[in-house]
Formats: sequence, C-alpha cells, structure tokens
Amino acid sequence: MTTPVDATPADLGDAQPPTADIGWRSWRPQRPAIATTVLISIGVVVLVARRPTALTDPGLYAEDGVIFLLESLRDGPSAVVEPYNGYIHLLPRLIAAAVEWLPLAWTPVLYSIATAVVSACSAALVLSSRFARLVPAYPVRVALFTSLLLVPRLTEVHLALNSVLWWCAVALLLTALCDDPTTTFGRIGEVAMVAVSVMSGLAGVVLAPIAAARWARTRSRPSLVVLGTWWGCALVQLAVYLTQDRQNGSVPIGPPLIRAAIEKTVGALVLGRRSVDEHWAGGVPTLLLVGLGLLALTWAAIVVCGLGWTDWAAIAWTVAASVVAGFLALGPAAAALPDRYTVLPITALVIGLFAARPPWRALAAAQVALIIVVLALRATDFVVPARPSTDWADSVDCLDDVSRECVVELNPDGWTLTLPPGLR
Repeated sequence: MTTPVDATPADLGDAQPPTADIGWRSWRPQRPAIATTVLISIGVVVLVARRPTALTDPGLYAEDGVIFLLESLRDGPSAVVEPYNGYIHLLPRLIAAAVEWLPLAWTPVLYSIATAVVSACSAALVLSSRFARLVPAYPVRVALFTSLLLVPRLTEVHLALNSVLWWCAVALLLTALCDDPTTTFGRIGEVAMVAVSVMSGLAGVVLAPIAAARWARTRSRPSLVVLGTWWGCALVQLAVYLTQDRQNGSVPIGPPLIRAAIEKTVGALVLGRRSVDEHWAGGVPTLLLVGLGLLALTWAAIVVCGLGWTDWAAIAWTVAASVVAGFLALGPAAAALPDRYTVLPITALVIGLFAARPPWRALAAAQVALIIVVLALRATDFVVPARPSTDWADSVDCLDDVSRECVVELNPDGWTLTLPPGLR
C-alpha cells in the first residue's frame, strides 16, 4: 500500500507509528528534519572521536592513496568509472574527484571527514518515519542509530575512504527494509542513492534479492522503480566484475565458515571485539563457541518470530550472503575474516534485534537482555586504535614543490604512493 505523494511530514521526519505508544515511546521531535540533521552532526563527531588521530595525525590508507588519489590526479574525470579490484567504486572516486580541487595537503583529513559524513547519513535512514513500521518508537530508533555507528568493526579502515563501500551496503540494507518515501523529491533521491550505492561496490550484487523482498512487501510503484534501478546497476557491476582479471578464493563450506561467522559477528557483539581479536585470536574456546552458537539460534528465533517474512528473510540473507561473500573474496585466508567483511552482517544482526517484536515473553526477555549486552559492550569497542604515523606533515613539504617526485608513506606498513613531478 502506498502513501499519498502529498503526505506529511517530509521523509526525514517522523510520522505517527501505526500503533499507539505510551510514555517515553510516544515522544518524537516537533521538527524532525532539524533533529535528524543534529543527530547526523553528532554522529560525525562520534565517528571522529573513535579515532581522533585521523585529524590530528592524518595519513592515507592503501587504496585511498595509490588508487583513488593517484588515479584521480592522473586520469581526471575518467577515473570515476574506472574499475579496481574487479568492480566500480563510484562514490569513493566521486569524493576523490571533488577533493582534488582543494589543496593536496588537506586530502587525508577531507577523506576522513567525507567518510564520517557518508557513514552517519547511511545509518540515519533508521531515524526516518519510513522506518517507523519496524521500530515505531523514535527514542528506540535513536538508540539503533547510535548502535550502528558504534558496532561495525572497521578497526582496519575506520575513517578511510575505502570504508565508504561498506556504509553504502548498510544504506542498501536499510533501504530494503524501509517503507516508500512520501514525497516525489524523496523518491527521486532514493533512486539516486540506490544507483550510487550499488555502483560503489559488490554489496549491491550480493544484496540484490532483498530489493525484491521490499517490492514483495509493498507491491508499490516506488518499490518497483527501486527494484529496477538496483538490479539494473547490479547487472552493470556484475558485467564489469566478470570481465576483470580477479582471482577469487574458494568457500570452505562447513566448520571453518560457521566458526568464523559466529566468532566474528555474534562473538563481537556479546564478548566485544578485543576479546575475540586479541584474547582469543586463534579462536574462542569450544565451550564458549557452543554458547555463542546458542545465542545465534536465539537471535534467529527472535527475528523469525518477531518480524514478517519479507523482513526476516532480508535480514537473514544479508547475514548469510555477506559472510559467504567474504570467504569467496578471500579464500582460505578468510578464516580470520578481516573486520571490514563483518560490517554488514553485524549491522543486520543489530537491526533484527532492535526491530523484532516476538510474541512470547521468553523471547522478548531474551531480546531485551541481548540489547542491553550489545549496548553495554559498545564501550569496549569505542576507541579505534590509531594507525602508525606516516609523517604526513613531512610529505606535505615535498608535495608543495611540484617540480619534485614525492614518495608518500601510507598505511598499512609497506605501502607507498609515488607522485611524479607536475602531477599535482
């Protein structure tokens, strides 16, 4: 069922949920658009606060330098649609193209700020009235927004332009779970966002089925347009991928995949990232792994019993398909499952936990307990370790002299960017 085009309030606002709430659940801001803007701004500050050295001791990370910056300087506008690693990175390259017009010395800081803005805006989709169907209470949606900014385990690439790909995936997941926009402007903006997000990584290909789940739920024209746009861009991205020379690994279906998936997703949520990555770097003890498996089954029961089939199917697909895709991309090395590959499944786990409304008291009590644990443990993951300094200030002295060749140190260790004379 669609909402009339002239419905109010606007898409960024908050509408009266379908069921009446009482007490604190009934609170909602009088000016939703302003509230959303303020929360996004706070979200950007929170993301920067997790790794403040991104601004105080800036530096470029891997592909941010040798791909996005270098190719933007060297190839100009054509670099925007140039494939890398088998697919197109539209949004990161658009950001790199925009930053190119500003002083080169500002590049790492601007990349970090732009990434923080994209991240906060992606998570802010849960603040919209379009998400009230799943989470009616506005304060709960604010808590979910906060959790999404703190949960993804982007230790490796936090505030790196490279991580924009994963936040585009989060935006696609939330779009599939949302209701249709209520205004023409909102519908146009959503289609544009979907096109850019799908063309910014392989997540749009992996998540293509959940776009169909939204249309199956709404049977509306806007959802059909989103489905067509999503699948059309996914086919383009897939065609590019199949024509590139990229070597994939094999997926070790069975215990290695299941163990890594449970440890790096459920384990990170209920034990904390540092426990899984440092204390039990070689794998959590078997008894603890069994307990995490039971928690995973409890989560599944909460979500399946507490959501409609199109919603729980979309969330379950996201968890399973994104983990398998990580193994396919990395092969046997994926047993450690680097943190960037767990962003999407962890996000889906948290959304399902907040959105479900299980009918039985036992499941509802388990849901509340899990939410409390997840929120409490965010403090253990708040501080993202600083990357080793690359002495960007020293590189700036060289970059200011366009007649010199500059070799810029990057993270991780061993990566360098060489800029020939005149290319800046």
